[in-house]
Amino acid sequence: MPNLLAPHKKKWLSNSVLAGFIVLVGATAFLSDALKTPVKSHNEFIEQALVFNNKELENITRIALKNKSGEYVFERTDATEGSIWRMTSPKAISTNSVFIEKFFASLNIIKTKKLLVDDKINNSNFSLDKPTAILTLTDSTQKNIILSVGIMNTIDNSTYMKISGKSGIYHVEAPSLSLENITLADLIESTIFDVALADITSFKIFKKGTPAAQFEVYKKEGKWVSINEAPLDTGRLEDMLDDFIVLKSSYLLDEQTDAQKKQIQKIISPPEYIVKIDTVDNKNLSYQVSADVKSLPDFSLNDEPHFLIIENHAPIVYIVKKEFETLFELKNEALKALEATAPR
Repeated sequence: MPNLLAPHKKKWLSNSVLAGFIVLVGATAFLSDALKTPVKSHNEFIEQALVFNNKELENITRIALKNKSGEYVFERTDATEGSIWRMTSPKAISTNSVFIEKFFASLNIIKTKKLLVDDKINNSNFSLDKPTAILTLTDSTQKNIILSVGIMNTIDNSTYMKISGKSGIYHVEAPSLSLENITLADLIESTIFDVALADITSFKIFKKGTPAAQFEVYKKEGKWVSINEAPLDTGRLEDMLDDFIVLKSSYLLDEQTDAQKKQIQKIISPPEYIVKIDTVDNKNLSYQVSADVKSLPDFSLNDEPHFLIIENHAPIVYIVKKEFETLFELKNEALKALEATAPR
């Protein structure tokens, strides 16, 4: 008798194999999709990337910063380690070394949160059409990197930047140093007499009402002498002068209100003391020292006595604690003790 079930068995077996194959293919596809490395978008690659690398910043020899408080320029002679930065505008003066360290450290660690389209709407929304700060970094080959900084997002402590030579708007972690709010007081050293001791060729102190210097020393043939040309003990005299060179202010005013200008002019006219310094490069520096003051308009001195020092033709007013006022009481009579041990 013929086996009538055979065709049905064959059909069932064929369908089972086909179904198993389909399941296997589906499972393989699922596992392949689940385990494969996801393809990242451009923004995902950008996210958390550093905005700058050390090589971009290590050769910088000029920094120009423009913000709401003014325009400031710093330069150094070359990009070698230890090369000294100096402010060249608005005043030629030593730069605060702590600021420079913080400045580069801050730029070195800025990370990108997202790269946005550089269009008119985004530029307006993020205040990049009217930047809060513009930073120009120039390297030793005169290549410029220009940063335009937009508004601060206080919710996630971020800001927005445009960088010359790079497309898009960078939404970044806010730098630890606020470029928008930096003032002259943050940028310069609080030392007042901005001259190296070795560069001084004469040093004089004048007291109010006396035309002759109450204290005067100068170099003759490379040796320190008194007004009477008596040789002086170089080491002891320079220790004395160094007290002036390292003198620092407690506060400084780089931009004064009209009320402050009026009060300062009253305090300094005439000055209690005038210090005059000549240098090897023929600079003639003059500093006016005021009488005591316990208050200034729009500025708190905590009712503690201070005095002011103003370098001629400089925009900065240094405010110094009264305890340092005794420095300016030096008189020529104090040099007698230095003459006794001076080499002849």
